[in-house]
Order: sequence, then structure tokens, then C-alpha cells
Amino acid sequence: MFSFILVLVIENLIRVAAYATDPQLLSLNRTTRPMLRKQLMGYYGQNAIANGVDLIRGRNSRPNNDWTKYQGTLRTYCDTGYYETINLAFLNLFGGGQNHFQITFGGFNASNYGGVYIYKGDVMESNLDNVVAGFKNMGQHISYCQTMKKVKIVLSLGGDRVSNYSLSPGDGHRYAKLFTEMFMDNGIGFVRPFGKDVKLDGVELDIEKLDNASLWTSELIQFVTTFRKLNPDALIAAVPQCYLNGSLNKDINLGDVISAIGDQLDYIIVQYYNNPTCSYPFDFNYNAWKALYNGPIVVGLAGDWSSAISGGFLEPGPLQAVYDEIMRDPQFFGFSVYDVSSSNPPARAWSITSYANAPVSHYSRTLRKVLDGDRQGNGVDTTPGGTFETLSHRCGGSWTYANVNCSLPACDSVLQNCENENWTCFSFLQNECAL
Repeated sequence: MFSFILVLVIENLIRVAAYATDPQLLSLNRTTRPMLRKQLMGYYGQNAIANGVDLIRGRNSRPNNDWTKYQGTLRTYCDTGYYETINLAFLNLFGGGQNHFQITFGGFNASNYGGVYIYKGDVMESNLDNVVAGFKNMGQHISYCQTMKKVKIVLSLGGDRVSNYSLSPGDGHRYAKLFTEMFMDNGIGFVRPFGKDVKLDGVELDIEKLDNASLWTSELIQFVTTFRKLNPDALIAAVPQCYLNGSLNKDINLGDVISAIGDQLDYIIVQYYNNPTCSYPFDFNYNAWKALYNGPIVVGLAGDWSSAISGGFLEPGPLQAVYDEIMRDPQFFGFSVYDVSSSNPPARAWSITSYANAPVSHYSRTLRKVLDGDRQGNGVDTTPGGTFETLSHRCGGSWTYANVNCSLPACDSVLQNCENENWTCFSFLQNECAL
């Protein structure tokens, strides 16, 4: 044991020396220089513990009407000590030239907490008193997390491809100014959703659609540059999907933003779940992303199989293998997990093998241990497991179920022709199955 600890100490001293002298590392962005403790970032707000996904029966098939088992308060997760940053998910409606926005949180196990906050763009507080109080209560926990637990709190913009966010000419500048006034350190807004004295640490762009490529890209660039000028010390991040769209070699939504103003981003979180073509075990493309962005890279992971319905959840063995592959890379900044509610108790660690009696999940703790050098398995080979042409396509309730059940009906991944409306057509499935 002593020799093992000694090795870790020596490795850390070597890293510190490298960070101080390596010109490449010194040239990285503002917070891009690697930190001794790798970061764990958790998403909070969407109540993924109650997302309704059953691994066998599919979407909308696992009802959870017991609000006492919904996501806890923000303070609950800060108190675990696992996270350096928590991302509030999501501010999912904005734009269209209207200067309005909406923050949409899922259910909580606490009354009068969070909810759905709507700002109509009229410099007025128009939400009901209980909504205002619920967000103020969350604001108190934001301050607690920042001051008592040293956890940074970041507001996530967008979050999916179906929410009604859009960008019109001038929105980039308008929203950089609006969000500064309402959420940031030097804000002077009459309306402050989380409370007058509550100041967030930054924002991230989780943009998953691009209705007008040239306009949206231009406005997103304008947003980042303006927000950076107004908030020089704030965190600004981008959240691309890992898939690089073939010959385009970029994330279709944020790729041009990252290439244009990557030096103004503190880090990127690359989503490595629900993206089988670029995730473990098929083609984990971390090195491809290094070629596109020279700042810190966070590997974005799911908190359980139900949040990775299309594949990519890393159980301890594969997780350790991925970490072993990138742990010494100076750009590797850490992991993110979606979300904190599905990766901490009382959430269950749903899997096909433990479907009937799933144990309580401690996946965030597992991520923290891996990042701290505590091995969580021997790891497995991360070489590709096949190609789009050689693997199968089947209907099922989840990728992990379809992957081990060859008797499920074949399907077309483009047509999504599954007769069961709660099932999905999944790709990158093995041809030899256990069931």
C-alpha cells in the first residue's frame, strides 16, 4: 500500500512540474490549464430519476408518482462533496427577438422549490408568488453551495432539440446583456430569478439544433464575445455532441462556434452517450476532439442506462478503461454526469442483469473515485466493436436491452418503424446475443 501511495505522490509532483513548465499547457485558455484534481460536473434540475424510461418496455413505461423519491434540493448534491461544478438544467426557451426566457426544472422532493420560471421580456416580475419563492429558495442553496462547498453553479442554455429556443438578429448581444443583468456578478436587473444577491458562476451552451446555421452561429459567437466582455471572470462552456458528421468533421450545431472562438471558452463538455457512433466501445473519438479544440475537454457521461437510452452508459469496467486511456492527457479536464438525481441514492442502478432487483445507485461516487485514482475495475479494451455496416438494428425499450436480445424485431434506423410506440429503433447492436 505504501509503495502504491508513493507512486501516486510522485506522479502528481511530475504533473505539477509539467504544468508549470510546458509551453503548450501554459498557452491553454483561462481555466484551461489542467488541475491536480480532475473535475466532476453534475447536471441538476431535470429529475432524471423519474424520467419514465423502463429498459425493457421503453419510454413512458416506468411511472414514478412518489414525489418523495424525486430529485433532492441542490444543497443535497453539493453536500456529497463529489462535484466541482453543478449545471442548472435548463433555461430552454429564449430568443426570437423577444428578450424573453423560460427556466424549466422537473419535480423535486421538496415543496416550494424550483419549478418553471417565465420572464416575458417586460422588465416585470409576473410569476406567481409560489414560483418566485421556489426560485428564491433554490437561490439560497446556490449561495450555500458556492460559499460553503466551493461548488461552481453554471446555467445551462438549451438542453435538447425540441424546446422552443431560437435566435434572431441581435439576440446574441441582447441575451448576453440580459443574462448578465439577471444572473451574474455585475447584474443590475430589476428581476433576479434566484434572488437579488445570488450570482451564478457562468453559462454553458447546450445547443442541440441549428434552424438557421449562418444566423445562429453568428449570434452564438456574438453572445459569447459579449458575455465575456461583460463578465471577464465568468465560466463559459460549450456542450457539443461527440459525433463529427463524417466529412464535415465537426459538431453540426456548435462546431463553427468552437472553431471561431474556442479561446474564449473555459472548457467544452463532449456528450459521449446516446451517440453510439462515437462512444465506447465503437469509436471513442476523444483524440479527434483534441484536434478540434486545444482547451480542456470534459467527457460527458450518463448517470444510468435510462438516461442513455440509445447507448453509451459506462459501467465501472468500461469507465475505468476510458479513464485509463485519457487520464494523463493534459487536456482531459474530468467527467460530467447527467444527471445527479439518477446517479445518487435513492436512484436505482438499472441494468438488464439487475432488472428485477436493481441496487441503489452510487454512480457519482464511482466517478469521483475513478477521477481520484481509486480503480473501479480492471478496465476493458476500448477498441471499436464493429461498424455501422456489420452490426444490427433492432427495436427495443433501450439500447442495452436490444443489444442482448437478438429475437427483437429488426428495423430501419431512419424510418424508426417499431410497432410498439414506446420502443425505438437502435443501431450498433451485436449480432450474437445473450437472450
